[in-house]
Amino acid sequence: MNIPDELGSELEKELRYISDRIIGEDDLKRKVFFFSASSNVIRRIMSTYFDPQLALMDMVFDVSCNTISERVENLTAEKDTTVELIDGFFEKLAESLTDLADCIHAGKDSYKILEKIATQALTTTGAGYYLYTKGIIKV
Repeated sequence: MNIPDELGSELEKELRYISDRIIGEDDLKRKVFFFSASSNVIRRIMSTYFDPQLALMDMVFDVSCNTISERVENLTAEKDTTVELIDGFFEKLAESLTDLADCIHAGKDSYKILEKIATQALTTTGAGYYLYTKGIIKV
């Protein structure tokens, strides 16, 4: 990714903060709330400086957040408890955000980490959870 250092530092700092807040929360809805901030941070930076990797991050975070949010809503409202969150789901998601912050700090490509975040979100869907239980998806 090729963005100015001050914007990269801001993004890195915000992703670490979001990761820490996800870990620090007990409530599933609040974990989703903090994860949703990742898209907002990226959009704020994109309004100043555009990079295609920022656009990809925004789309991955936006879709992932909506997917995770829907599952958490179903679980907390006890509408559909068929698909559970995998063990340590939010801890793994927070770790991926920290990995992304490290990647940004090092000036490396973010694709593999975004792929990991998308895969983690996929496990909250019926198809993804099924693949996880079969051992096809590993997170």
